[in-house]
Amino acid sequence: MTSEEPTEFEALAIWCARLPGLREQARRTGVGERLDRDVARVQEGGSALRAVRKWVRDGDPEVVRAWSGRDVLGLVGFPGVTRPTPVGTGTYVCPRERCDRTAGRDAQGHVPVCHAFGAAMRPTA
Repeated sequence: MTSEEPTEFEALAIWCARLPGLREQARRTGVGERLDRDVARVQEGGSALRAVRKWVRDGDPEVVRAWSGRDVLGLVGFPGVTRPTPVGTGTYVCPRERCDRTAGRDAQGHVPVCHAFGAAMRPTA
């Protein structure tokens, strides 16, 4: 982590956002069971900051999941093409109110997921 460490609250948001990429990386490198133990510790109230220090490195790009299942650093639409706003748009927050992560529905309209606790995020309105 950087010299300016996140708070526990901020660390949980980082952990939640990065967990899908961490799981994929852990599966590829054979350390999935170790990550699963740390996931369980955080879910049981353990320190997310400790987990972030252990698993998230500075400079790692945040992984975004594409519908195809391949990791990408972002998706770009065609210039000039505008899509109608899907039904149910809005901001979603942590279902347990433990972090300040916010997210919106994905391009296919799926409700965002809290990866730290394995639950759908809660709409703000």
